[in-house]
Order: sequence, then C-alpha cells, then structure tokens
Amino acid sequence: MIPSGLGNELEKPRDDFADQPGVARERAEPNEASVAQGDLERLRELLLGGERRQLDAAHERIAAIESAQRDLPLRLQEAAIAALRNEGSSPRVADALADPVAHALAAAVERNRQSLIDTLFPIIGPLIRKAIAEALRNLVTNLNSGVESSFTLSGIRWRIEAWRAGVPYAQVVLKHRLSYRVDHVFLIERDSGLVLQYESAPDLPELDADAIAGMLTALGDFVGDSVGRGSGQTLESLRVGEHLVWVMQGPRANLACFMRGVPPAELRTLLEQRLEEIHVQIAAVSSRDELKSPAIKESWRISLQPDSLVCVPAAVDASAKKSIPWPLIVGSLIVLGLLAWFIVSRERWNARIDALRHQLAAHPGFVLTGIDAQRWKSVTVHGLLDSDAEPLNDVLAAARLGRAQTRIDVAGYVSSDDAIVARRATRLLAPPAGVQLTVKDDVLHLAGSAPDAWIARMRDRAQWIAGVARVESTLGPETDPLVSARAQLDALVRKLETPRISFATATATAHLPPADSIVDALADDVRNARVLATTARVGISFAAIGLTDDPGSRAANVRIRAARAQWLVDALSARGISAIEAGAVPEGAIS
Repeated sequence: MIPSGLGNELEKPRDDFADQPGVARERAEPNEASVAQGDLERLRELLLGGERRQLDAAHERIAAIESAQRDLPLRLQEAAIAALRNEGSSPRVADALADPVAHALAAAVERNRQSLIDTLFPIIGPLIRKAIAEALRNLVTNLNSGVESSFTLSGIRWRIEAWRAGVPYAQVVLKHRLSYRVDHVFLIERDSGLVLQYESAPDLPELDADAIAGMLTALGDFVGDSVGRGSGQTLESLRVGEHLVWVMQGPRANLACFMRGVPPAELRTLLEQRLEEIHVQIAAVSSRDELKSPAIKESWRISLQPDSLVCVPAAVDASAKKSIPWPLIVGSLIVLGLLAWFIVSRERWNARIDALRHQLAAHPGFVLTGIDAQRWKSVTVHGLLDSDAEPLNDVLAAARLGRAQTRIDVAGYVSSDDAIVARRATRLLAPPAGVQLTVKDDVLHLAGSAPDAWIARMRDRAQWIAGVARVESTLGPETDPLVSARAQLDALVRKLETPRISFATATATAHLPPADSIVDALADDVRNARVLATTARVGISFAAIGLTDDPGSRAANVRIRAARAQWLVDALSARGISAIEAGAVPEGAIS
C-alpha cells in the first residue's frame, strides 16, 4: 500500500520515462532525483524495515558464533590429547571419547581390514619373527646343552630316567633344561580372601594384590561349588596370559604363585612345604591381629621371596651331596676307551680292505667279483684270473692284513688286456732274441729280424692268438750281424740328424709343447744307436747343436744357441742318455 501523499510525487518521473524509455536518468534534474531517492528509501523502510533488521541481527549472531567456534578443532584436539594422557582433563572427556573411538576403530577394521593389515604388516611381522626366533634360540640352547651332556654323568642319569619312564630322551632333557621364573607370590586367607602377604620380583611392578586375591578366591569358590561339587576338588592351576598360576590349598590360607616358563615338579613340593611352615606359624598365634606383627610378616616375606623359589632344582643340602662316584667314572672311561679302540680298529680294517679292492681291480688279467672279509680273521678273494696273469699272492701280502688268513677263489678266463695278450703271444710264439714283440689296442707289432722258418710259423700262428685282432710285422730275414748292424746304424744316424726342437722367440729354453715327445724319441734312437754301434764294432759320439733366428745381436744369439744345446743335453741326461756334448755352434747358423 502506497501512502497518498507520495502518489503525485512519483507519478511525474514515471510519465517522463514512459514517454522516452531509452533516455538515461541523468537527464532528470538533480533536485528531483534526490527527492525521488529519499522517497524510495522511506518506502523500503516502511515495507522491509523489520525483516532487514532481523536479517542483520541474524548475520551478527552467525558471525559471532563462527568467530567463537573458529578455534574449536584446536581446542578439541588439545582436550582429546589431555584426556588420553589423563593430565588435568576432566574424566568426562575420556568417557565421552571412549565409545566413539571404539566404534570408529571397529568400523575402520570392518571396512578397511586389508588396509590395516598392510599398514601393520611391517610392524607385526618383525615382532612375530623376533618372538619366534627368541623361542627357537632358547629351545636350541636347551637342546644343545642336553646333547653336550650326553656323555656326562647328568646325561647318563637322564638317559636312565628316560628308559625307566618310557619317554624320549629329548623330553627328559627339556624337563631338566627349560628355565622358569617366579614373578609373584600371594598368601591369601582362605575364608575372607584377604591378602596376608604379597611378594614380587624386584624388577616387576606391583600388582593390585587385593583384586587378584579376590579373583582367585572367586574362581576357587566357583570350582568348589560347581565343578568339584561333592568330590572335594579345588582349583590347583590356571593360565593368565604368559603366566602359569599354581594354587596351593591350605586349611586357613592359600598360596598362589605366578610363574613364566616350565617349572619343575619339585617346585610344587617346595611351595607346599612353605605353606605348611606358614600354617605352623598361623596355628601358634591366638588372635588375628598377631598375624600382622612385623616378625611374622618378615618371616613370611623371606619365605615367599621369588628368588628363594627359582633355584629349586639346585637347592640341595650340601651335607647330602654324594661323594664322587669314582668307580662309575673309571668304568665309563674304560667303556669309552674300548669303544674308541673298536671304532678305530674297524676304520683301519675297512681302509685296508678298500685299498686291497682297488689294487685287485687294477691288476692286469684279473676280474674281481667280491671279497668276503671277517675282521682280522679271514679274507677270501673271489674273481676271474687269466692263466698268463701275475699271481695274486704278492697283492695280498702287500695289503697288510695282519694275522687274517687269506684265500683266493678264482676261475679261469681269457683276458684281452694288452699286457696279458703280449705275454700270451710271447709264450705261444717264442720269438728269437732279434724280434721285438709289442701289443697295443689288440694289434700285434713285430719288428727286427728272425729266421725264415720262424717267420713262416709266426704268420700261421699269430692270427690265432686270443686277443689279437691284427698283426703288423716289419720282420726281416737274419743276415750277417756285423753288416746288418752297420746298415741299421747308418739309417739311424741319418734319422737322428733330422729332428729339431722349436723354442719360443727370443728365449733360450722356453720350448714348445711337442719338445717332450721329440726328446723321448731321440733318447730311444740314441740308445738303439749305441747298441748297434757295439754290434757293428764302430765308435759313435753325439753332439747337441743349438740354432737361432737372424734377429738379435751376435752375442745374444751365441748365448741362446749354447743354452739351447745345453738344454737338450740335460733333457737326454734326465732320460738316461749320458755322454752327450753341447757341440760347437757354427756362426751364422739359424733355425
């Protein structure tokens, strides 16, 4: 609704703009525009004044709230940290955060289980491996101790115990070697469940003794009322985490012992004895107040200290120690000595039999099929033996079998070994002195000279010799020994002039690989030449000459030639050929 006093004032500007809608408002007179603007503002105030003030107030409140809560995340973080540390924070913060954090953690585990596994894997893996490695290390240490003590008095005693109990030896070793530790000891009044005395290891924090005593009393009552109803059964042991708890029941007090490891059975006996001693002290007092006296408390404290319970297996009265069992020690040493002698004797015998087996296997013309040996008593050799082979007696004598009786049980057979075939051919052909007979790879080689009649018989018989596949003969008829020897000597001298040994360039004695075979052939030829010279009744001498190439100085070449000639002389001397001279080297000679 527009007030009537303003109607005429607004109509004129509207008519002006209606006639010319594209004309700018700046054409209006300045005074008229100011009056129109003021009227418009008054109109807005009348129409929207209340709503605008409410909006402004709302904007101010929102800005104030935002300004006040701008540091809320930081204050919440500090409050949560203080609640977790429990430092000057209200318990309500921790109580308020407990359920949301638990639900958030459970939801995160349910939704992102694999992510949590991947995140915790680098941490959990090393922890698990470290725990397993530590457990295995302790187990190996205990087993090593048991193995090392196998030949000690303790080890013998444990083996007897395992044999009598019918259990494995390793189980007895674990029983005696596994360590244990007593962490906490509680003396609890049976009727009321109150703690009369509590002791713990020095390096462990103290526990809530009253809460633990109440828990053990409640468990004992539950077992007695439900599980052991009508049978008098009571709670004797339970496991809490890594601790094994033993409970010793008494008429007026119970004794609870928290332990880690594997305690021996003797510990329970000792705990029962301590509980009996405490009951003697309890029976001696007339009132309950006397149980709290310092003297009784101190006596209980000393009796229940964990350190006094750890060394139960070693807690033996010194006066009850037995004397050293010298007869047992001496007997054990004798048994060990006999055992060592038996082992050494057996090994020596086996080594000699193995050596005999290798020698018989390498013996030409013999095939070993077996050896029957009784230690230091008898040895029987079984096999196949060629009639042309060497006897086996020498092989058995060299085996050093002591007083053992030896016997050879062999059957005949025909061997194809080259050495046996050569012996067989020599026996069957009976070659004269001028014939050299050798066998190699089943080929019979004949060289030298022989009578024509023998050569004819050889050609008929050689092919029928067992083991001979082919005959190669260079035999010639016998002639005048003097003339034949001189002819052979001339041919051999010409042959000795042709071999040459090559050396590495610019070196004196660094010969190339074929040199050894050449020197071997030279030695054989020199030896044959000397034999022929004796037969031919002529004198013969040999000289080694060294040669060089053109490069190098004159003095160096002379020195190298002399060194090479001397090397050949030494090489022939090493092969049994002596009286070889290093001949004069003609100047300018090359190789």
